Amino acid sequence: MDTPAFKIYKGLQRPLVFKIFKGKFIYWALGSIVTGVIAGGAASIMISSFAGAIVMVMVAVPLLFFTIHKQKSGLYAKTKESCIYMIPAMYKPSKQQHKQKS
Repeated sequence: MDTPAFKIYKGLQRPLVFKIFKGKFIYWALGSIVTGVIAGGAASIMISSFAGAIVMVMVAVPLLFFTIHKQKSGLYAKTKESCIYMIPAMYKPSKQQHKQKS
């Protein structure tokens, strides 16, 4: 008597990919574009629409390149310290102080 086997969906097992951006960097890229549009809109209100378009490109493109650069360091990149941390022992009250509280 064989037990029937069922396939269990376990998710993607890989990070989500959109165009060249993976995982959390999709949100970073979206934030870069939104920041560029907001900065360009503000510049177009204050100066002119031509200046707004230039500011939008000058803000969004470097932020997108920064996102691509950060993505190359890894999806879960963490800072790696090469120093030693010394954590002092927690303050322990003496037995006399503990008995006085009771």
